[in-house]
Amino acid sequence: MHRMSLQTTTVAVLIASPGDTRAERTAVEEAILNWNSDHTLRSKVHLLPLRWELDATPLLGRGSAQEVINRQFADSADIVIGLFYSRVGQPTANAASGTVEEIERAIDRGAAVGVFCSSAPLPNDVDVDQLSALREFQTSLQARGLLGSYASPEDLKTRVRSLLESAVAGIVTDTPSGAGPTSTEPRAILRCEYLSDPTGNLDNRGRLSVGPRRQRLRVSNIGTGTAEGLRVDVDPIGDGESPVIGDDTSVERLLHHSHFDIRVALTLGTSPQARVTMTWQEQGQQFSESQIIRWM
Repeated sequence: MHRMSLQTTTVAVLIASPGDTRAERTAVEEAILNWNSDHTLRSKVHLLPLRWELDATPLLGRGSAQEVINRQFADSADIVIGLFYSRVGQPTANAASGTVEEIERAIDRGAAVGVFCSSAPLPNDVDVDQLSALREFQTSLQARGLLGSYASPEDLKTRVRSLLESAVAGIVTDTPSGAGPTSTEPRAILRCEYLSDPTGNLDNRGRLSVGPRRQRLRVSNIGTGTAEGLRVDVDPIGDGESPVIGDDTSVERLLHHSHFDIRVALTLGTSPQARVTMTWQEQGQQFSESQIIRWM
């Protein structure tokens, strides 16, 4: 049987972070591998995750450790994903830390860059100097529109997946003719959030009479494709039960840049967080995304 040879484009993704984000680095790598499972066969684009603790090779007499990392692979990454929790990392000769240096060099050379900082509670033994340096770097990133946040490793996976979709589309579109594919197929990207809004009416004196809060899950499609046969499942994490869920947990089609709401009601026995799993189809292929939602 004759097989047609198709060239695969490799996109290098650097995971840049200090040592207190080990679980987050693993979560990002899982998001990258999941992207490959969904896309590589069809689009002939393969994402290659790079981590300094796995991919750097020691070279004696070839400069500082950071210079070696920059030269070996950091400066060649097409996408750079920065992660921070409570530390900025150890300083280098040119930046507040090796992670900061990798991010700044990536920005300067025009790579696709996304930086995510944890919103989880800080550790009791937090290093005040490290935290201060991190906050200063965060401020500079906010001014450039490069800063995002995450509540947990599972939440981070969802946010990184969204970044990968947009970043890869830009990189592949810019690929010269003959060097690989020129576009990726439309792809739905689903994100879920918990919304709780006050309700009420104005009386004849113009005063607001506050009623029960309107609580709901909002499932949004921020991608470019259409999610067919979308179903949403909510499972409690830890002690407690799932909130009372309305009957509208599925929708026949969710177009890109649209959303639908699922009514929820929290009770005294509701678990403080839950795993929301969204399952759908695109062109006959099934997809699934999970996200951690905190109710309280």
